[in-house]
Amino acid sequence: MAVEDGIVVGALTTRDNDLAVAPGSRRRGHGRALLDAAVARARRAGEPYVLLYVPGGGEPPRDTAARRFAAATGMRYRATLTRMRRDGLGGLDEPMPPAGMVVRSLARDEDLVPYVAMVNAAFAEHPTYFHLDVETAARAHAAPDFDPGDVAIVAAADDPKTLVAFCRTYAQEDDRGGHVGVIGHVGVLPAWRGQGLGRLLVRWALRRFASAGLERAELSVVAANESALRLYAAEGFRAVVAWPQWTKDVAAGDG
Repeated sequence: MAVEDGIVVGALTTRDNDLAVAPGSRRRGHGRALLDAAVARARRAGEPYVLLYVPGGGEPPRDTAARRFAAATGMRYRATLTRMRRDGLGGLDEPMPPAGMVVRSLARDEDLVPYVAMVNAAFAEHPTYFHLDVETAARAHAAPDFDPGDVAIVAAADDPKTLVAFCRTYAQEDDRGGHVGVIGHVGVLPAWRGQGLGRLLVRWALRRFASAGLERAELSVVAANESALRLYAAEGFRAVVAWPQWTKDVAAGDG
């Protein structure tokens, strides 16, 4: 948080990749101070960079205050995320896993270590840094509002502890005063891709949202991932907004 005369005038939330300063308090160094604090935090956590959404910072770039700030503070363009939405979740068929595979819910304790290993392997080549550690996952799984049923696991039928793909879902308030189902992550181990597991998990998520009475679903995907974009479009999703992501390298920071 940035505080001026006892009033919060700015904030940087790494979970949402967002930095904001109140209009009347800009050009006073709050943005730079928040970014420096985020760089220091990332260094302590062993993360390679701070990732922020920069309006106008995509390709081709536009001249916006956010983009000028990012460039002036040594940030660089990383990737663009596309937010996609599907309206209407009725009439969905039950997804059927490929032969020799099963879909089940996450086992909170038994799956912890292999789940973390699978998530990290599935996202090892993702253009934006994503790393999960066992301690962080254990804390999240122990939270009172965590529901293991929100996480689908794909495993080999003859070895249910061999995890090969997953889908993480949750519900949140939307801009219409209701709730929307969010597909937070879909990941498939490289050796198991091309077998329809991603499509299977998307359909599982949509069915879960529909059974909870939700009528809309959203997800985010890297704009350069054309195969994923085709998959989601085929499953009824449409692009609604693009989020350019810029990074500030920890090694280059002064925090």
